Amino acid sequence: MKEKIIINPITRISGFLQIEVTIEKNIVIDARNNGFLFRGFEEMLRGRSPLDAIYFTERICGICSTAHGFVAAKALEDALKIEPDENGSILRQIMHGCEFLQNHIRHFYQFTIPDYAKLDVNPANDGETRKYKLPKDINTRLNDHYIESFKYSRAAHKMLALLGGKAPHNHGIFVGGVTVNIDTSKIIELKSILYSIKNFVNNIMIEDINLISKYYPEDFKNGRGYGNFLSYGAFDSTFNNPDPYVKSGVLINNVRQDLDITKISEDIMHSYYSNPKNVLNSEDSNWQPDANKKDAHTWVKAARYNGLPMEVGPLARLWINGEYTKGRSTLDRTMARVIEVKKICDIMENLINKVKLMPSGQKEWQIPENAKGAGLRDTTRGALGHWITIEGKKIKNYNIITPSGWNISPEDSNGNKGVVEKALIGTYVEDSKNPFEVGRIIRSFDPCVSCATHIISDKFKDFTMRVV
Repeated sequence: MKEKIIINPITRISGFLQIEVTIEKNIVIDARNNGFLFRGFEEMLRGRSPLDAIYFTERICGICSTAHGFVAAKALEDALKIEPDENGSILRQIMHGCEFLQNHIRHFYQFTIPDYAKLDVNPANDGETRKYKLPKDINTRLNDHYIESFKYSRAAHKMLALLGGKAPHNHGIFVGGVTVNIDTSKIIELKSILYSIKNFVNNIMIEDINLISKYYPEDFKNGRGYGNFLSYGAFDSTFNNPDPYVKSGVLINNVRQDLDITKISEDIMHSYYSNPKNVLNSEDSNWQPDANKKDAHTWVKAARYNGLPMEVGPLARLWINGEYTKGRSTLDRTMARVIEVKKICDIMENLINKVKLMPSGQKEWQIPENAKGAGLRDTTRGALGHWITIEGKKIKNYNIITPSGWNISPEDSNGNKGVVEKALIGTYVEDSKNPFEVGRIIRSFDPCVSCATHIISDKFKDFTMRVV
């Protein structure tokens, strides 16, 4: 007998996400994700000065605001034919690295650990909704580190504020580089904070994920996606950088290929947007919100590469790089995220040593009458792209495809399920009244619905939420 389960909201993620799964004989045979958030940042930007894009798009998300500012600046530099100065480029990479550290530490300890350890900090959690398997001493260890991790996630934001004025929504990234004037005191403080974070990662965080992996081996079988991965590259655009983290590329059927941005599209077949065409190219933002669209169920569009769903994020980067190819499951994603924190600590250490003590290279930038540009960069959750069209010195079109637009996309017009939907199908659910396996899989992608959709309702009716 088939049974449909609706989980709304999915907790410990960013934004409002509903998951529907159909279960038969304890196996998920179908899945559908619904993003219930619309904000329309692309619409807000039309008619504004192109330079507004950086600080406007940072407000899309408080967790990954630096990423949006960074990528918006790159899109503008592409349109204005500006090359950022070397010091500015290095400092931007450091600022972006701070966001990686803040996000990954927070996600692992605050969003993931509660699925595997019974936390004493939450009196509402009696442990009945989870199948906890850790011995008492290890459970206590993770309790302690859950609390301790706040210090280091916050410290990463402190580093970002040193260079960007504040965090989140920093004011340090701009066209041509950065706005900060760097000095010795800032360098010393950056090194000191990074040293403490690196010690925590190397001595505590890595061992914590190894302990979880030991006691929950079943999660190396659950949550397997398509195995197709995409990256726009990360920490590879700094001048004279002989050791980039990952270069842009795709991995399809275990074959690495160069990235071709002309193959990127968005499918709106099941999304609340109207356009004569179901498939739009990456530059096209000529869609209209349509909350009454037939057969639509989400505000998230379906990002595709050559028509294929692609997984993005830490696991994608490590697979494309050939550094982690053990699997593509729930715990493989979490393992990749922790490995990435260690790698980025090392990268940032090298970048800080390359910073020169000099003023920023800011000046007045001239906006062309007409231009087009694209900014593509991998961020914490994966591939982020901004496309801008300038006409009459104003923004005519602006389109954003976020990492969660790839991972939590809906089924497309060719019948291809989204990445998270595919990862859920085939999962064994022990108890349909307590489908904790579903939550673990979804959280392993670190979804952000705020980014993916860029709540709208004129019908203020009562509704019921089941929180798990």
